Amino acid sequence: MPASSIDRDDLVAHTADPWPLPAHGDTVELWRRLADLGERDLPLAKLVEPHHDAVAILADLGSTTTAPGDVWAVWAAEPPFAVVEAENAPGGWTLTGRKAFCSGAELVSRALVTARTPDGSRLFAIELPADGVTVDASSPSWSGAGMARARTVTLALDHVPATPVGAAGAYTDRAGFWWGAIGVAAIWLGGARGVARVLEDAQARLDAHGRAHLGGVRADLVSLELAFDAASVLADEAKLETSEVERLALVLRARTSAVVESVVSRVGRATGPGPLAFDAEHAARVADLQVFVRQDHAERDLESLGSMERLDD
Repeated sequence: MPASSIDRDDLVAHTADPWPLPAHGDTVELWRRLADLGERDLPLAKLVEPHHDAVAILADLGSTTTAPGDVWAVWAAEPPFAVVEAENAPGGWTLTGRKAFCSGAELVSRALVTARTPDGSRLFAIELPADGVTVDASSPSWSGAGMARARTVTLALDHVPATPVGAAGAYTDRAGFWWGAIGVAAIWLGGARGVARVLEDAQARLDAHGRAHLGGVRADLVSLELAFDAASVLADEAKLETSEVERLALVLRARTSAVVESVVSRVGRATGPGPLAFDAEHAARVADLQVFVRQDHAERDLESLGSMERLDD
């Protein structure tokens, strides 16, 4: 493991104690914690958030509880080139196939994994390390600098024992699925704040154009923070239907993605190539954020939002 990889002790320190569950009374604190961690360390946040999301998923679906010391991952990407099939054999469920985009696989102790069943996609819990779980050597290795510390790999699963968590479709049918999607966007917000720090630090040296960019960055970030705070009130008090939470998540994620792109662009235009060339921490943060925000589905999510009923109907 490279020296720059995430230390498991750092991961355990952020997962040992429970964080607020979304839509359970203190959502603003949950999203602020995620944003603060994203501002400090995006790859670490990439591993911490799924653990707390897993705890929320298990609470929603009334399934397996966590044990002290557990560090969970959630691996739910289902690209066509990496498919996992679930088989209900006499000895119990097993998973076989390839699961892509498994971040922190060597650091976690348990994972929630989606797999195909005759009834549709279903969520399963597995323990790690486990016989039958290996890194798939035939898949491309992570080559880009962005998010490299998250150690994302493709795993090969060969009849790995698994425990069902909820019925087929239950994972994505929850309102909690969309509250979790907003939690990821909160990390993007934090990452944008981290990128903006180099511009804030340069304020005294900025010309009029640079100060205009700084003003634009501040306007973007403050307005987005207010949007998250307002959404947290809805989460805790409005008792939204799942479809309403989905709409809110798509709006917040689209807005956050746009702010990220604006902040990265404005900071670069105001400061020139210097910070990207000579400030290793800033350059890494920009690279991490640009990869991380591509977890957004971009125009596909905007199409979904545009296909929904009018807000005033």
